[in-house]
Amino acid sequence: MPMTSRPSDIAVAFIDAFARRDTAALAGYVADDIVFESPQVRLAGADAVVTAVGEFAQAVTGVSNVSVVGDDERAMIMYDMETGPFGVIRAVDNIVVRNGKIVSDLLVFDTYEVRKATKGA
Repeated sequence: MPMTSRPSDIAVAFIDAFARRDTAALAGYVADDIVFESPQVRLAGADAVVTAVGEFAQAVTGVSNVSVVGDDERAMIMYDMETGPFGVIRAVDNIVVRNGKIVSDLLVFDTYEVRKATKGA
């Protein structure tokens, strides 16, 4: 559950929960009607988002935050995800927060290593 309503703090806590594979904590940061969009998928609803993010987190072995900026409604966090199957992926989440919960998460990353690793799958 969010201890602060500052979007930048919520973004950091959300990514930290992702890195720990803590789906219960992830669920505490997202609104019921969240919309998540990435290069691979667009999802709506807390259950779908928490499930998908939790599944991808299984491939993550570490996260290093690079930078976070924000205002009263938005945060943008850049981080490096260390993964077993894909190597290091630099990612940026553009997060919108309302009433202390994430209502929108637009994730951007270079998909080359993911596409290369899953080409035969």
